[in-house]
Amino acid sequence: MTPDLTVVIPTLNRAASLARTLETLAAQETGGSFTYEVVVVDNGSTDATAAVLARLARTFPVPLRRVAEPRRGRPYALNAGMREAAGAIFVITDDDLLITPGWLRAFWRCFQDERPDGVAGRVLPRWTDGPPAWLANGAQMDLNRLGLGCLDHGERRVSSRAGRYCRWVGGNMAIRRAAVQHVGGFDGRMIRGQDREFYERCVERGLVICYEPAALAHHLIGADRVTPAYFRRWRARQGAYDAYLVPWRKTDVLTLLPLWWYGRTLRSLGRWLAAAVTRRPWAERFRHELSLRHAGSIWVRRLQLWPRWWATVLTGRDWLPAPDTTVWPTAAGCP
Repeated sequence: MTPDLTVVIPTLNRAASLARTLETLAAQETGGSFTYEVVVVDNGSTDATAAVLARLARTFPVPLRRVAEPRRGRPYALNAGMREAAGAIFVITDDDLLITPGWLRAFWRCFQDERPDGVAGRVLPRWTDGPPAWLANGAQMDLNRLGLGCLDHGERRVSSRAGRYCRWVGGNMAIRRAAVQHVGGFDGRMIRGQDREFYERCVERGLVICYEPAALAHHLIGADRVTPAYFRRWRARQGAYDAYLVPWRKTDVLTLLPLWWYGRTLRSLGRWLAAAVTRRPWAERFRHELSLRHAGSIWVRRLQLWPRWWATVLTGRDWLPAPDTTVWPTAAGCP
């Protein structure tokens, strides 16, 4: 029987945490309202991932399949999982999330109630060693933007149909197969930030996205991911991929980026300098520093792409990296 939902999980060398995630998936409470399967996309693991999946598949309460994707990168793994999925709705999560028993049921009810094209779930942090003091004291630092895979738009269901911002994170989201067939899959250029680019593309193409707080998962966050050095690296690498999201114009042959981008960056620099001079709390200064690191990384990547843009303008042929969003889902239709 064809399942209603397919849960897609990309993984790479996280056999232990993947097993914990699958345990929470095995305990889903469906109430007999829907059926589901689980597709784990092995993105080149060299640990015990294959053996763990083979062992769990023998007793798993729903079909559990392993798909191999040799091209390294989360976008490729996600597209491979959706390509192999049998369900009419793809539910995407990560291999280090703990999922609440009513998670899938909340997604299903939102799709039935609101009839959206996609749904964003809620992700709250679960600290293995507690949050660091500097993060706990910096309440202004939005967890949605820190690269911890968390997302919290509040306690109430909202919809982009009403003009609300319902961006998802890649570890807790769902989308109809028909919507993927309409807008394409995840952009292979975006090794980081692919979920945000995908959301913006969906909204630009007129799709309706809901935020469902009852679709709740917890992200395990270890001590290695709450150091200032981690956030500095993450924001810098994020900027390198966000450079692809700013469209190239002919005037960028001279400026690399639009003038409004320089204005925004100068304002960030001004806020950082003001916070430093007036000795604002460290967490506030650090937030402005991260914005500047992100901006600097965008500028460096655009400088690397600059010769290709010159070649594009001079020859009329596009030399810039093209989006790779092909999925080719196998099954058809949507409930």
